[in-house]
Amino acid sequence: MTEDRMPEEYVIRTVGVVKRFGGIVALDGVSIAVPKGKVTLLIGPNGSGKTTLVNVITGFIEPDAGRVYYKGKDITRLPPHERAKLGIARTFQIPKPFLNLTVLENLLVSVDGNPGERPYISAIARRLWKPFEKRMVARAFEVLKWVGLESKWDARASELSGGQMKLLEIGRAIMRGADTIIMDEPAAGVNPVLVDSIFERIRSLASERGISFLIVEHRIGLVARYVDYAYAMNMGRVISQGKPEEVLNDKAVLESYLGG
Repeated sequence: MTEDRMPEEYVIRTVGVVKRFGGIVALDGVSIAVPKGKVTLLIGPNGSGKTTLVNVITGFIEPDAGRVYYKGKDITRLPPHERAKLGIARTFQIPKPFLNLTVLENLLVSVDGNPGERPYISAIARRLWKPFEKRMVARAFEVLKWVGLESKWDARASELSGGQMKLLEIGRAIMRGADTIIMDEPAAGVNPVLVDSIFERIRSLASERGISFLIVEHRIGLVARYVDYAYAMNMGRVISQGKPEEVLNDKAVLESYLGG
């Protein structure tokens, strides 16, 4: 199979990605694959290259060599907003919702293409945008049910817990049309009991809704059982991959965390 024809069952693939910052090789020929409708975990000690890889996948930095594919399409040189239009979303360790808006409003403002926001006649003529807004409200309530926030629809985002804010970020990504979500440490700062709740929702979205997840996480023991496949990185390279339990017990992975 040639590199310009990646299989459709992988929503994201990187092939031989290299990134240097001066004399530092941050990524040294990294190849990973994120299957459709699965939860993929990316682990590694600080400085291993995880964030740089995510930045390359999402278009925030360009690789010096290698390719990034999304559903078989070469997106290596596409800017971040074009990748977002294709269906890739990224959430960060610290959620950034609109705190003074309600949970429902946070989802609705995530939607692009509202005719009521266009200039001239479409914004004035209510009949041109009212049906769209009704559909989006119905869609938002559906998404809130998926992420377990339906009872919080009229609460301000500022009233949510840290874990609920991370679920809200997932909901906003889905409302924007994302079917592939890259998450940076969703368990960070969250009570272990709530971590289970978050990852149960992630598993449900993957298995029942076909949404694909690539998750960077340090609290590995809490999340491993919810993951389908794992990659471990160290010093800019993938040092292990496979089932989560296999990767977590890999000698090379253990040594990388211990500094061996």
